[in-house]
Amino acid sequence: MNWKFQKFRAGQLNRWEFLIPPGTATETDAYLADVFGAPFLPGQSIPTGQVFPEKFILEKSNFKQALEILARIPWLTDFRLNLGKYKLDKAFSFDGFESALKDSGLLPSGWSLKLHPQAKGNSSLGREEIQTLWDEHKSSFQDGSLFTELNALCIGHEMILSLSMCGDPLFKRGRFKPLGKSAPVRENLASFLLWRLQQRLSEVDALIVPFAGSGTFVWEGAHRILSLSFPHYKRRFFFQDLLEFPQNTWEFLYSRLLRERSNDHLKIWINELERETWNYLQERKEEYSKYLIDLNSSFALDFSGENSDFFTVNSKIVWESLGEPKNIWIPVNPPYGLRIQTGSNSNFYRKLGRKLSEWKNLPANVVGFVMCPTEQSWSEILNELKKHVETIHVTHGGMDLRVLYF
Repeated sequence: MNWKFQKFRAGQLNRWEFLIPPGTATETDAYLADVFGAPFLPGQSIPTGQVFPEKFILEKSNFKQALEILARIPWLTDFRLNLGKYKLDKAFSFDGFESALKDSGLLPSGWSLKLHPQAKGNSSLGREEIQTLWDEHKSSFQDGSLFTELNALCIGHEMILSLSMCGDPLFKRGRFKPLGKSAPVRENLASFLLWRLQQRLSEVDALIVPFAGSGTFVWEGAHRILSLSFPHYKRRFFFQDLLEFPQNTWEFLYSRLLRERSNDHLKIWINELERETWNYLQERKEEYSKYLIDLNSSFALDFSGENSDFFTVNSKIVWESLGEPKNIWIPVNPPYGLRIQTGSNSNFYRKLGRKLSEWKNLPANVVGFVMCPTEQSWSEILNELKKHVETIHVTHGGMDLRVLYF
């Protein structure tokens, strides 16, 4: 097959795809309108977008505009360039595909492709058949090379191809070694939940994280408050190796986002019962503090906490030890084992509701959320808290979760 792609230029108008976590489309649509209405980058045309349940499409937008969208929406799952729609006939094959992509400037040296086959509706090819077509192409690569994903979606007798501009998935923030045995909420979903919390209380003095686990809500909470996003993460993106990568634009977005922060000095109190996990958190907080200082010498985090049962913690004593902060976030993601229990978890969530009511009764602005795996657990929390702002539904690990904001 004679593959040909236009030479990629940063100023070209292209079609971009941005993947989002399930359950986030409505809020993403509203926020996208705000971003379009108040762009950071001057002198750009106004793009058009369309939001679907798990992605949105950006039309008639150049590379710089796409990077701004990436920088301002940290809950994205993937960021792709649409390569086009191709007819599936007898002549179709992937022979010469990578070479053509390299000639266009869209496959830098050191990078190879990993296929993600998809088939929808009454498609002429299934996932296995698409994969077989790719395998027959016998793409060559060197050991140790980097990979980014080529998404191949078959609909009817056509295939839509899109190239991930990320390399590693976007939920990977870089730098930190994960706690292998944990089952955390993905960073991008955590970022979305915290962004919604930020709409209710933007000026934050203290971040309280019970059941901290591997620390996802600790680090993502600090990111939200300090206005950190993809330009600040210490990781390598595929798009940074493109010849047309606009380094000056990326540096501008790096600086511009920091101007949005509400606080340079943040108090963080963490709680975790399991000793091994607690030790991991202590190591990681030291590394995280160094990472922040490297970003901006004015950043200062005051970490404290307890390796104990959260239900035995005296909220008033903790609040006083933190200097009686006026504005507090409390994101709560109960331990995985307790979240997936059925029938026996009502007492846990009832106790949790009572404990959070103690925090709510402090003379401070206290907002937060609880991730609830069942209607029963959600009801128990609600009955104890008495008042709540709203409940949303999201998907995590194949589970439908209710997230109750208080």
